[in-house]
Amino acid sequence: MGTQQGLSEAAEDTLEAGTLLAGHYRVLQYVGAASFGDLYLAEHVQMRSKVGVRVLSSQWKTWVRTEEDVDRFRRSVRDASATGQSNIAQVFEAGRLPDGRLFMVTEYLVGHNLYEEIQQNQYLPVARACRVIRDVARAVRAAHEAGVIHRDLKADNVMLIPLPGGDGEAVQVLDFGIAAWAEGEARKSSPGVFVATPEYMAPEQVQGKPATPLFDIYALGVMLFEALVGEPPFAGSNGPFILKSKSSRAAPSLAQKLPGMPRRLVELVDDCLLMDAQMRPQSAREFLVRIDEVLRALQRLSGPSPA
Repeated sequence: MGTQQGLSEAAEDTLEAGTLLAGHYRVLQYVGAASFGDLYLAEHVQMRSKVGVRVLSSQWKTWVRTEEDVDRFRRSVRDASATGQSNIAQVFEAGRLPDGRLFMVTEYLVGHNLYEEIQQNQYLPVARACRVIRDVARAVRAAHEAGVIHRDLKADNVMLIPLPGGDGEAVQVLDFGIAAWAEGEARKSSPGVFVATPEYMAPEQVQGKPATPLFDIYALGVMLFEALVGEPPFAGSNGPFILKSKSSRAAPSLAQKLPGMPRRLVELVDDCLLMDAQMRPQSAREFLVRIDEVLRALQRLSGPSPA
């Protein structure tokens, strides 16, 4: 890997414009805060193509002491991307800055995330919500088949990118591998800790059980519920209360919040949110079969719908 130059000595948290990463990527400007750290706009110096650079905050560098640690991080964040699945945001490079912080070079996505879309519009129309979460599930299926469990799927990690001419939107899922890597490193010194978002965590995840693909199936159900209703089934600002609630009571049925929803859609969402993991859809592939059935039923009711 090439040298990294131009790190500001005055402010560890800010990369200067012109900073060169991995010998190929030049930082252009700071964009803003992002999950796990900060986001920059950069470009490939030979190809002149725009990329995103995520620099993880300093708290994460304490677990990275050797090149072997860096390689483990690099593999974790690139494994899902390596599938080439079109709904998984690509990670081109990953490494470590001279000050020890970790970075990733990714696709630079111009759009907004699903959480922002829901906040702006309160909810998504039923067919659109199903199409968006179907595309998320396609990313999850590819990742699971490559042995990668996201563990922190949430609306913030789903990017909606408008297509040219207003012809629909592309859906990209971010951050495959980061939560798994961070959690694995943190548990070396603090067994039982988790790196995830309470609203989207499966009950068995809250209980500290080993990760399975069913963590992500539960999160798909949460996001579909949230896109339709406007908030997750367990919502609020009190994280510990949310975690306790998930371990002690069932999620509300979609039918309670939105009477009149199509039966198959209600059953799919409710099944994903079951406390008993073995009663949920057992794979992203099964989830996709069922949500495609919902979309076909909606199309029969309303006429042709975008694919």
